[in-house]
Amino acid sequence: MEKLTSAEQKIADFIYDYPEVVVKVLNNHGYNISMDTATLPEINELTYKALIIDNNAEFADSLDNAIVNNGYSNIIPLVVTIGLSIASSLFGASSASKQADKNRELQKNIALAGMAQNEKLTMEKIRAESETERTKILANTLLAYRDTLQKESTIRLKDTWLYVTGLGIGIGIIYGIYLLAD
Repeated sequence: MEKLTSAEQKIADFIYDYPEVVVKVLNNHGYNISMDTATLPEINELTYKALIIDNNAEFADSLDNAIVNNGYSNIIPLVVTIGLSIASSLFGASSASKQADKNRELQKNIALAGMAQNEKLTMEKIRAESETERTKILANTLLAYRDTLQKESTIRLKDTWLYVTGLGIGIGIIYGIYLLAD
């Protein structure tokens, strides 16, 4: 199975981590996409279309700046690799056959980015399900603990009334003996 290049993987990861930023960048450069209805596949398609098909240098610079401003470490290699990737994409489109190659690369990158994001979404789903199961276990534990406390308090109340009743009977017997002795 083909994999994304490191620069393309960084772009796909950035789209996954900050989709709202990418939507704003797309809208700023004439690619209409609604923040309310945007999906990761739509964002992937428009992003790679802008980079590969349209050779939109302004969009590439804006996306590069967005990636830089969101705290990626090793920023110089990231900028260099993204810059080289974008530059090679911008300078390589002069004929119709290259346009077809770009369309295939676009579809490949969209599919690979989608697969990478689907993998992350699957991991998030598994983590959420695991957390849900953990929460259910904790809730069951708390319910069992509450039931145990209620049973213990009921038993202790019964024991207290037995003790107080026994104490009252004992004092009554001692007082009765005292009265008979007089």
